[in-house]
Amino acid sequence: MNLFDRFSSETAKQFNYFPKIRSACGRELKLENGNTKLNFASCDYLGMANNDFIKEAAIDAIKHYGTNISGPMTFCGYTKYHEELEKRYAELFNISIALMYTTSYQANIGVLPVIAQNIDLIVMDKLCHVSLYDAVKLSNKPFRVYQHNNITRLTEIIKNNFNKNILIVSDGVFSADGDYCDIRALCHLKSIYPNLTIYIDDAHGVGTLGENGCGLVEAMGCLNDVDIIIGTMSKSFGSTGGFCIIKDAELAQQVRFKSTTYNASRAVSPGVAAASCMSLEINKQEGKNRRKKLSELVEYAHKKLCQININKLLSNSVIIPVIFNTVEKSSQINNILLNNDIMVSLFVPPYVDKKKSRLRMTLTYNHTRQDIDTLVDVLSRAISAI
Repeated sequence: MNLFDRFSSETAKQFNYFPKIRSACGRELKLENGNTKLNFASCDYLGMANNDFIKEAAIDAIKHYGTNISGPMTFCGYTKYHEELEKRYAELFNISIALMYTTSYQANIGVLPVIAQNIDLIVMDKLCHVSLYDAVKLSNKPFRVYQHNNITRLTEIIKNNFNKNILIVSDGVFSADGDYCDIRALCHLKSIYPNLTIYIDDAHGVGTLGENGCGLVEAMGCLNDVDIIIGTMSKSFGSTGGFCIIKDAELAQQVRFKSTTYNASRAVSPGVAAASCMSLEINKQEGKNRRKKLSELVEYAHKKLCQININKLLSNSVIIPVIFNTVEKSSQINNILLNNDIMVSLFVPPYVDKKKSRLRMTLTYNHTRQDIDTLVDVLSRAISAI
């Protein structure tokens, strides 16, 4: 029985889940009791969640269109902001058709089963996000799981199924470990085995990586080789919603009409669509500078954390896990950080293996080197005290 089999309000209190936030997302968060915490728990990687231009765009759209499109985009909900947003996605990735979703979770469970209709076997990385596992189950197709980033094992599975159409599924930046999928290796396999289709969920890479913010696929020089990319507006871009990039325009049109979470569900509100359009405009104007500063902070944080000899697995990204071999130690360290006004994310079973319980720290454009110094100092003293 895992810790959450008998989940209760006491469990939530034990792990300090559901903190009562009373401020906009930023480098600091204010709680209901008036305390302020240094925020290393959010995914506001480019620091856009409280941007004035984005907020104004949302307000203007709500004044004109209201708060709800009141119907699927297919019939009556395709406002100028929804149309503009899909055009901006397509422009960013240099394709002809892009699809918007209410969340990237809905994108995965809506897109992957449609893609899988012409697939015989799905092969996925063990550490894929839960939305991908749910999507694979919905596809009703046979699937195999390979050990995390084990290209040798993946190659064996492909060789043993050389006569099948295979869909390879992986995260780009892995959300709990913070390391990268070896996308170049996947694309190399595709060059050898033409029966492969590559599907990457890059929710944590889009915005933070790549010359234009197209994510890990762009950073690895593989935009022309990866077939499907799932991204989100809910992290780097400070808005809400998911999107799907499909290289094949004909396949994209098929998904557009067959994906139930696209055409049988409401899209994001006009305010959110307008906010997303504005955030992509800011990315066009300021994204490179924001990514440069963020990259420098990431490099600095990893260097400082290495100096205190923590186990951060193979992460070199904005996501930095600190691994402990017991749930209790992870929880104790988390409580010490909170008592020192630092907020991180506590991952315990069933989210991760109990021997790999962890604190996940995330870096954003709004952080400073002094913030990182404070975090590392408190973390080091907390570990020494336990």
